[in-house]
Amino acid sequence: MKRLFAIIFALACVSAAYAQNDAETLWDSLRQQGQLSMDFTLRGIDTNGVVVTSEQGVAYLNGDSYRIECGDMLVCCDGTSMWMYNSESEELVIDHDAALPFMQATNVKRDQTGTIYATYYADDVTFNVKITNLANPSEPFAQGIFTIDTSSLSDNVIVTDLRD
Repeated sequence: MKRLFAIIFALACVSAAYAQNDAETLWDSLRQQGQLSMDFTLRGIDTNGVVVTSEQGVAYLNGDSYRIECGDMLVCCDGTSMWMYNSESEELVIDHDAALPFMQATNVKRDQTGTIYATYYADDVTFNVKITNLANPSEPFAQGIFTIDTSSLSDNVIVTDLRD
């Protein structure tokens, strides 16, 4: 579970991390553009060269709010609180957005087609992220997309709220 959270944290930071390598121009422009959606692929390789994860997902951003869907993980942030839900283990962790650990990105590049490539390191794993289909949706995102309603989850889900 810890590795899955590291993966999601890395994805959540991809836009901000790109800004660090490009004088903060991309992150600022992404936030100013309003809502964005993007597809991504994520591949994690351990120090022995073994692929430990290979996932595809989608992310939605609107200012400081985001939603990331990747494998069994769903991470939502409304700009103040963050919900991390793992459907396989039926666990939901809610925390302050400030609790999201900061990942340092290296080798962040954007090619002529707009595809963004980034590399992250967490828990002795190298995560390679490829972002494609960066787009401004024509319709506003549905209300509630950046949160998880705990009442909609089954009674089997373990909810840990760390905001207190």
